[in-house]
Amino acid sequence: MTGIPHLFLTREVERLLKITLPPQGQYAVGNVFLRPDAYHMQEQKKTFESIAHQLGLKVLGWRVVPVDNTILGPAAKSREPSIQQPFVVLDPETHHEFDGRLFNRQLYLLRKQATHALTLKNWFYICSLSNQNMVYKGQLSPSQVYNFYYDLLNYEYQTHFALVHSRFSTNTFPSWDRAQPMRWAAHNGEINTLRGNKNYMRAREGVMSSDYFGSDLKKLYPIIEEGGSDSSAFDNVLELLVINGVLSLPEAIMMMLPEAWQSNSNMEPEKKAWYEWAACLSEAWDGPALMTFSDGRYCGACLDRNGLRPCRYYKTTDGLMICASEVGTMDIAPERVIEKGRLQPGKMLLVDTKEGRVVGDRELKMNIAGRHDFRQWLDEEMLTLEKAIETAPKFDMLAALDHIPLTQDPRMPSFKFTLEQLNLLITPMCMDGKEALGSMGNDAPLACLATQPQLIYDYFRQLFAQVTNPPIDPIREEIVMSLECYVGPEGNILNIDKEQCHKLRLKTPVLSLAEMDAVKNFTKSRPDWPTRIIDITYLKNEGTSGYLSCLERVCSEVSQAIHDGVKIVVLSDRETNADRVPISALVATGGVHHYLVRMKQRSRVAIGVETAEAREVHHLCVLLGYGADLICPYLAQEAILKLHREGAIRSDEGPEALLKNYIKASGNGILKVMSKMGISTLQSYKAAQIFEALGLDESVIARSFAGTASRIKGVGFEMLALDALTLHEIAWPSRETIIPDGIPESSEYHWRAGGVGHVNDPTGIANLQDAVRRKNDSAYEIYSQNAFEQIKSCTLRGLLDFDLNKAQPIPIDEVEPWTDICKRFCTGAMSYGSISMEAHSTLSIAMNRIGGKSNSGEGGEDPMRSIPKENGDSLRSAIKQIASGRFGVTSYYLSDADEIQIKMAQGAKPGEGGELPGHKVSEEIGKTRHSTPGVGLISPPPHHDIYSIEDLKQLIYDAKAASKPGARISVKLVSEVGVGVIASGVAKAKADHILISGHDGGTGASRWTGIKYAGLPWELGLAETHQTLVLNDLRGRVVVQTDGQIRTGRDVAIACMLGAEEWGFATTPLIAVGCTMMRKCHLNTCPVGVATQDPYLREKFTGAPEHVINFFYYVAEEVRSIMARLGFRTINDMVGRSDFLRVNEELRNPKNANIDLAPVLTPAFTLRPGAATYNVRKQEHMHHTRLDNKFITDAEIALTKGHRVMIEGKIKNTDRALGTTLSCEVSRRYSEQGLPNDTIHISLKGSAGQSMGAWLASGITIKLEGDSNDYVGKGLSGGQLIVYPPKGSSFKNEENVIIGNTCLYGATSGRAFFSGMAAERFAVRNSGATAVVEGTGDHGCEYMTGGRVVVLGTTGRNFAAGMSGGIAYVLDLADDFKSKVNMEMVSFETVDDDEEIAWLKDLLQDHRQFTGSSIAERILKDMGAYIPKFVKVMPNDYKKVIDAKKAAKETKKTSPSTSSTAFVLPSGPALVTKPPTKGAHEPVVADLEDTVVDAEAYKKRSETLDKVRGFMKYKRRGDGYRNPKKRTKDYKEITARLSDDELKVQAARCMDCGIPFCQSNSTGCPIGNIIPKWNDLVFKDQWQDALNRLMMTNNFPEFTGRVCPAPCEGSCVLGINELPVAIKSIECAIIDRGFEMGWIKAKPPMMRTGKKVAIIGAGPAGLAAADQLNKAGHSVVVYDRNDRIGGLLMYGIPNMKLDKDIVQRRVDLMAAEGVKFVVNAHVGVTHDVARIRYENDALILAMGATWPRDLQIPNRNLDGIHFAMEFLQLNTQSLLDSDLNDGKYISAKGKHVIVIGGGDTGCDCIATSMRHGAASIVNLELLPQPPATRAKDNPWPQFPKVFKQDYGHSEVQAHFGRDPREYSIVTKEFVSDGHGKLKGLNTIRVEWTQDPTTEKWSMKEVSGTEQFFQADLVFLSLGFLGPEIELLKTLGVKVDKRSNIETTSGSYQTSVRGVFGAGDCRRGQSLIVWGINEGRQCAREVDEYLVGNTLLPVSGGIQQRSLKDLRTQSQPSLVGSLH
Repeated sequence: MTGIPHLFLTREVERLLKITLPPQGQYAVGNVFLRPDAYHMQEQKKTFESIAHQLGLKVLGWRVVPVDNTILGPAAKSREPSIQQPFVVLDPETHHEFDGRLFNRQLYLLRKQATHALTLKNWFYICSLSNQNMVYKGQLSPSQVYNFYYDLLNYEYQTHFALVHSRFSTNTFPSWDRAQPMRWAAHNGEINTLRGNKNYMRAREGVMSSDYFGSDLKKLYPIIEEGGSDSSAFDNVLELLVINGVLSLPEAIMMMLPEAWQSNSNMEPEKKAWYEWAACLSEAWDGPALMTFSDGRYCGACLDRNGLRPCRYYKTTDGLMICASEVGTMDIAPERVIEKGRLQPGKMLLVDTKEGRVVGDRELKMNIAGRHDFRQWLDEEMLTLEKAIETAPKFDMLAALDHIPLTQDPRMPSFKFTLEQLNLLITPMCMDGKEALGSMGNDAPLACLATQPQLIYDYFRQLFAQVTNPPIDPIREEIVMSLECYVGPEGNILNIDKEQCHKLRLKTPVLSLAEMDAVKNFTKSRPDWPTRIIDITYLKNEGTSGYLSCLERVCSEVSQAIHDGVKIVVLSDRETNADRVPISALVATGGVHHYLVRMKQRSRVAIGVETAEAREVHHLCVLLGYGADLICPYLAQEAILKLHREGAIRSDEGPEALLKNYIKASGNGILKVMSKMGISTLQSYKAAQIFEALGLDESVIARSFAGTASRIKGVGFEMLALDALTLHEIAWPSRETIIPDGIPESSEYHWRAGGVGHVNDPTGIANLQDAVRRKNDSAYEIYSQNAFEQIKSCTLRGLLDFDLNKAQPIPIDEVEPWTDICKRFCTGAMSYGSISMEAHSTLSIAMNRIGGKSNSGEGGEDPMRSIPKENGDSLRSAIKQIASGRFGVTSYYLSDADEIQIKMAQGAKPGEGGELPGHKVSEEIGKTRHSTPGVGLISPPPHHDIYSIEDLKQLIYDAKAASKPGARISVKLVSEVGVGVIASGVAKAKADHILISGHDGGTGASRWTGIKYAGLPWELGLAETHQTLVLNDLRGRVVVQTDGQIRTGRDVAIACMLGAEEWGFATTPLIAVGCTMMRKCHLNTCPVGVATQDPYLREKFTGAPEHVINFFYYVAEEVRSIMARLGFRTINDMVGRSDFLRVNEELRNPKNANIDLAPVLTPAFTLRPGAATYNVRKQEHMHHTRLDNKFITDAEIALTKGHRVMIEGKIKNTDRALGTTLSCEVSRRYSEQGLPNDTIHISLKGSAGQSMGAWLASGITIKLEGDSNDYVGKGLSGGQLIVYPPKGSSFKNEENVIIGNTCLYGATSGRAFFSGMAAERFAVRNSGATAVVEGTGDHGCEYMTGGRVVVLGTTGRNFAAGMSGGIAYVLDLADDFKSKVNMEMVSFETVDDDEEIAWLKDLLQDHRQFTGSSIAERILKDMGAYIPKFVKVMPNDYKKVIDAKKAAKETKKTSPSTSSTAFVLPSGPALVTKPPTKGAHEPVVADLEDTVVDAEAYKKRSETLDKVRGFMKYKRRGDGYRNPKKRTKDYKEITARLSDDELKVQAARCMDCGIPFCQSNSTGCPIGNIIPKWNDLVFKDQWQDALNRLMMTNNFPEFTGRVCPAPCEGSCVLGINELPVAIKSIECAIIDRGFEMGWIKAKPPMMRTGKKVAIIGAGPAGLAAADQLNKAGHSVVVYDRNDRIGGLLMYGIPNMKLDKDIVQRRVDLMAAEGVKFVVNAHVGVTHDVARIRYENDALILAMGATWPRDLQIPNRNLDGIHFAMEFLQLNTQSLLDSDLNDGKYISAKGKHVIVIGGGDTGCDCIATSMRHGAASIVNLELLPQPPATRAKDNPWPQFPKVFKQDYGHSEVQAHFGRDPREYSIVTKEFVSDGHGKLKGLNTIRVEWTQDPTTEKWSMKEVSGTEQFFQADLVFLSLGFLGPEIELLKTLGVKVDKRSNIETTSGSYQTSVRGVFGAGDCRRGQSLIVWGINEGRQCAREVDEYLVGNTLLPVSGGIQQRSLKDLRTQSQPSLVGSLH
């Protein structure tokens, strides 16, 4: 952009067009792009001239701009327009006198109307049309511009200003029109809020009016033109504001790009008032920006509020101002320069060319602010919420709260509130005022694939900043953040008046209940603020069609409210009740917002949302992002109040404080989400739509979310309506089903039995660990198949399959070997610190062995790891990561890398930083990260040297310079819409490798909002990246990798076919080495030693490199098998071959039916045929031209022999990263220690390019006379830097800027002396360097962790934010420094220590000597006077650690024997002090007879229990048994129960695992008992809630708690290396407490369905089915052939294990609830089964497996041989009938008893015989004695087959002195006494051997071991073969091979319709708990069979919508039946 070169144009026009131009200013000239073909060109010119004529303008002629298009590239040439210049004047026929104001108006109308008429789509574009400025631009590189446009080379072309802009295209494709400058401005940066700015501008068109434009204003619409870039949109609005004339150009810029005024207490009140007035009219156009602008007179620049772009300037003696992104752009003699400065954040630099002066920022803005008394306007017109509440009716929130307990509140399930949300999200928010942390990523299903009802918020993914602009740290840089906003009707932006201030100011958009009540009552309390409540619910009987109708009604009612003068509408779902269903508040908000935007009414009203739906931060953000102005999440707040009322929140704070905390946490969370995108103010975030929709149909998007990307389509309004109706049905069921009170369970966050699937589940983890530890092929196959099943419902790739029809299979021998494939594998970037050293090094050893790559993560790496071990293993990570934290990134670290990975974002939390808490920073980690042990470390969200693509290009250059030859530079991106274009920019920036991470990767810690809702699946990002790179012919330059829950060879193959030739694995290798997905990484309590730094827990790590290698072997072999089937010989052949993938249509269901994966499956090779589709060549980095190469040559003698050398030279700003490659050479030769100080001394003159001295190694000094740009001394690694102005400079050094932004970023050691000021963020993350500088910009010493910084001048704002270590000394001569410091983590001290003063003096002397600093000279001359003026800034935690070290030193002097135990967890009560033996997998087997612990001790302990570390601190105690000698004298229960306090201690041991294996029916509890939850409730003393939670899954806990062998405990994660949690004891205690307290009462159903069900069998399955079906309202009759109900429970288990009164109590309760029982009913014998079936609607067979297995050996017919169950049943029957007095039982008194067979039944026979008084008891078992610990083939979490002594065995041991069991023994024959009675039996021992290959066992008899055993009685306890068959034959029910009832997979329906099977008769002999599960799930199926739907839960107690339900409900003809 230049001024108009009048002389040049006058001559040109006269020469070419024979026209004489009028005087300068009276004509306008344009630069116009026209379609190049002659016909269209002439038509466009005609139209342009015609519009001009209509506007009273005349086009004098057109000049063709001379160009040289031979220099254009193919892309630019293909779209090259014809460029012509129209010369326009006021038509002399209608305007006799020149009117400049009118002329400008008509020119603007001409430009707008011509643009609207001719359109950019038709190549028409006006670069400029003005009487002041001209713009020359194009799709050109900077060096091409002057060669392309001949005009610019013409010596007559003169201008008083020039504005030059070059653009690096990353977020859009380059084009001629998008080139800059625009017409008024040139913009370096990003407008992050663009969608909102556009929407609001469109809405303002409905309220705008202009005296200047009058009725012509509408001709300008739309103000923002379609198809333009963000810069273009900004320019459109700026153009309107300036030409309208009410605002000047600087004022308009101030309004659109305001500085951070809200939190600036130092800002002048007048200026603050002006900004507040401006905020009432317009939101900020927010994002990182250096905006330059000109209107011909004023030429200026403005920087964004956070200073995220560099801007430096020189002023010269001859009146020249040079302002640019860098210094050194022009050669200026030093003596000409009178000032060197930089533009500060939010400030404006303005040159008035008319007056010939620079207008200072303060002068300019104070003049503008003084135009009116804006403060008075605000005071008179603005309403604050605080004022509003004062005048509103008094609101008592506790009185307004209903009396329904939270667990019974139907609104909770209606709005999908779950217990997980309350526990994980809402409780931490209201208690701590913070969002909760989570870890290990998100592996739950995508909302668009989940069959269960979803809230629509779950379909939205937050977008985030990466590469093109940085995120912001909302905590440390809160000075630029603001939640404050102004709501209500907007004023006219084209005018200035006081009414524009008539707004409602909100400090936060999240309103409390009281605040919302006040707003709703404005109509009464504030008549000037009329408010209307709009109901967003509809009648349930309207069905699915009511949903959309409701939305249309709501939009119409809002529009009417606006017509009625309403200023605030409140969209409310409070009317939700049994008859009314809510539409989503988000659908309503977005729908209303976009409707009003389209109707141009949006600016006339504020939208409030009163909703029960929103509860978490993401929900609030999406509502705000789609137009909400204020939100009251009322149900979340009422839930908090109820939790407090019911004592469920353990907090001393009152209800008001809890709500305040919740709102605070919500606000902070919103700030965090905004900051991810680099947005600072809520006002700009609102309606900015910074989201991508994943799985929403275009019909939904168009109506409510217009402009939002939704690439794969998905669900429409019907499915949203169906979800709403389903949730409503659960809350207010049409048919009553009695379920226990309680908020529903879910598994959105952690895996839960019966919940939604997760990628990682117990089956997968168990089989993977088994596979890699035992090289178990079958286990890997199960793992792989399970993984596929899991991803079908979780991930997009789960819907894909290989298209084998296109394939030509090849032999697998022709496929490249697994060893080659493994070289493409990488492990994830997990830092040492996030995981333990043991885990970290195990991964690196494994990857080095197989030739893959491990990744250091962002924690640095100990140089010792690069030294190979004696066995050749290397612990070195091949990939070294550079992240924002810059921990431990030294020259050596980089020189030692095979690949340097620049982490732009992390999949699990893109746009966020992180934090390593102090307790995790051990001595080792502190050393590795160059920080202080015990002091926490912050990873900031942004890389402070990457604020743009240009910066990333520089960092790639720097990293390449710092690395060894051949090392790759990788850039890690996260999948989001547009990542392909970003990746193209990254490829152009010369990255060698690009990683696209999926959203679902793991993380050590992050807020749940980030884990769940940021980022997208890698399938989308990878496909987009691959396609875009191929389209731009960039794919061949780079390697593409992807990662994110990649688990199998199938995943790898799909990733490869979508475009990746390398793959990253993180979670799965961790699982292979022992991780169980506890999701407790952030708590430092990983029980398997993977993600912890606790020394005690690290001892428990048992992983080995072999486990990782085996995993990758399996994955690679699986890939090979797929390649063979598809016909690919090499990976390169398969890359990008998405044409061999297809959507598996068999997986389609109503939920995913509309998902369109065509964008993913488009083959890239079809987009640009012939372009490379995988990496075929290396990037050309051009590093051979670097000046460093000369330094290396000149320093050869220093490098080889250590001799000192001096090097001199001149430099310019294209010399970047000076000294970095030289440092790499030093580091490679001399490691971390480098060379002695000043061995290589380099003296330079000039302006250095970016990154001078980056990672400068020890022994190198660079001295620069001149100045430098950004990143000086970045990563300084022991070297020395000296920079001072050129000799002869006239300015004061300390008042002028000498170095740029972000200098000394991440420096680890070394010294730096700068005689002059530094720009923003000086010494950010300094970890060890010592520096002197003479002034700094904003954010100085940010995140500093070590080193010393001395500032001899002024600083900017926010000094020391996030500073946790090191010390800063600031000379505060103006006495204003303290007001600029962020005090969150630091305190002030004085410098009064003699040693410190001496050190400071020495440093200043060095500074003076090296730089000639005049200020250092002055201080040294009068040190005594200056020292008191130094303020010492000391981080608080750092001081504590230093003081502790000093104290320890002193203590050591006095008591040398004391050893330090810093950073080790303090011991708690009953700490398990003995650490487990390294490698021990099992705890020592303990006798079940636990000793009794002092009750008082337990009581005391229970008062201070630690739940987080309870598993470490407390020993296991289960229920003890009574004394064995005493208890055998009676039949009372043997158990002695734990006390309440003891139970609380045991509950504290439960770790609440992320994947509770105890709950899994594959490894633990078949019914999915919600064990972690009821343990937690017992711990909290919430016994009744614990009971409800228990009863959700288990009908009869009083049975299972007594007799279940507890597979849950066998699979307890704690059981891996400790004794497991005493689950069974707690379960039994809960149910017993329920009966004791009277909480368990009969609850017969109020309504009956009229359906009848008969159940045959009254065992666990029959009773459970009866109980469930009765609860569902059916009439149930249970038939049992015994005289008492209970089956096995009554007669199969002896009384001492399960008291029969307990069984009868349950039977009586069921009878009272309506279940009918028929005893002595041997159906098929005494009762006709056909009649029973006829009289009932359904029949359940639950007869159990009653056919006992016999032992058919000689003499089986002898008297005295009985089946065990016969013995037990007769005994119990006689005991109950006559207390054993009737003699109707088999007596063992005085007899020799042998029990053949083990198990519980055998033990029960032993114990019963003991009570009879047997003479002896022997138990014979065929199998060998189990080992004391798990055998190799019995890995955790399988049920432990270990040697245990059960109650019967211990009783024999106590009486007879030995255990009764004999193992490995076979009975050969029974021996007769000669009279038909048993005398004994003959046996022989057997030997068992295992085949090492098949792992199968075989036995053989051992000759010579024959033995006779005396016996009077033998009990056969050999199990059961199945049900009795006759009844089944009568019914015609089919049986399977095992003689069990046959049903189809996953069903209980038999071969006979209406007849169902459940329990042991169906699945075979099993546990009681399996029987209960069978009964429950059979009942669920029967319920659905009888009435078409069911609310009975699946296992885990979760109510689930089945696919069958979904199919039925989604058919329009059937929808009505739901209602």
